[in-house]
Amino acid sequence: MSTTATVVAPPEPQYEYYFRDGTTDNKREILTGDKAVPTFEEVPVVDIENIFSNDFDERLQAAKEVAEVCKTVGFMYIKNHGVSQDLIDEVFDMSRKYHAQPLEVKKEQDVYQSPTLRGYEIHYTKTPTGEAVKKGSFLYSYDPDNDPQVPKLTPEQRELCIGIHNQWPEKWPEFRATMLKYQAELLKLSRALLRTFALGLGADENYFDPIVTAPFVSIILQHYAPRDPQAEDLDGLGAHSDFETFTILNQDMIGGLEILNKNGIYIPAKPIRGTFVVNVGDFLQRISNDQFVSTVHRVRNSSGVNRYSIPFFFSFNMDVAVPVMPACTSEDNPAKYEPRNLHEYTAERRRLKMETHKNGIHDALG
Repeated sequence: MSTTATVVAPPEPQYEYYFRDGTTDNKREILTGDKAVPTFEEVPVVDIENIFSNDFDERLQAAKEVAEVCKTVGFMYIKNHGVSQDLIDEVFDMSRKYHAQPLEVKKEQDVYQSPTLRGYEIHYTKTPTGEAVKKGSFLYSYDPDNDPQVPKLTPEQRELCIGIHNQWPEKWPEFRATMLKYQAELLKLSRALLRTFALGLGADENYFDPIVTAPFVSIILQHYAPRDPQAEDLDGLGAHSDFETFTILNQDMIGGLEILNKNGIYIPAKPIRGTFVVNVGDFLQRISNDQFVSTVHRVRNSSGVNRYSIPFFFSFNMDVAVPVMPACTSEDNPAKYEPRNLHEYTAERRRLKMETHKNGIHDALG
């Protein structure tokens, strides 16, 4: 008597897809059981008080701790960052008031009136019954006249500072003053963090100082409208990695940010009052020769209430082609990437967005 063996086919792999460097065909397999690998299951909290210390050894130790997180997770909460909680609360209050205005009032700062797409934009998503608001955003950028370290710029260099095209509500001067004050404080923090990153990567801590005298900075006041928890598309912001050098995120207490770990599992970054969330961007991964990791993340507001967040994106001077750091290379590990000019890179992204708008798609779905 013969027997027939039944062969069970292995399950089809499942993937999480995300946007990186202009493409959406990036994916990460969801790994469970025996296939799972060691990875983070929570976002670490790092006390950065000592990055401001006058003692080099204390700064070095803090830099090593920060670098370890940037190499393994790419995301961290930072506390004792030096930015006033009163100012943070005031910025959030202003953001709520701004987004509560009638749409026609916010449209007075429509991004497509700006040559560099600074201002207000609304984003929709498709639903079975039509379209629903996904989020609204007000974007402003680096203004050299607002820098605590006012740079000396040629007319050509000044023109590259896209914040000179910021659009502000004409009848609300307090809004502009508060947002520029916040930008100035985060510029100080960002330069300190960049010195910490340099030190943690084995370079002189002042390695980046000459190329952040007039940096590329964007700040977005985000408003995520309440979403139906049963909706087919819950993403307020789809899965992606940030293309800039790094991001300092100020989030309210509602939550919704989720970080993708190596197993393809999303880990919530629950809000912690008094902290910022800092994450490595693609550009910092690139110039660190892949020592630091730019981690994929998304936003889902299934809370049933309004959510507000304020990401601050920081990078280098717009007229500099930044190479891989020599400290991150060796004879056995040469530079993997060519230098990149951020002005050229971001200008192309803005050109494509403006072209899409001119082709009849304004408040873009997505």
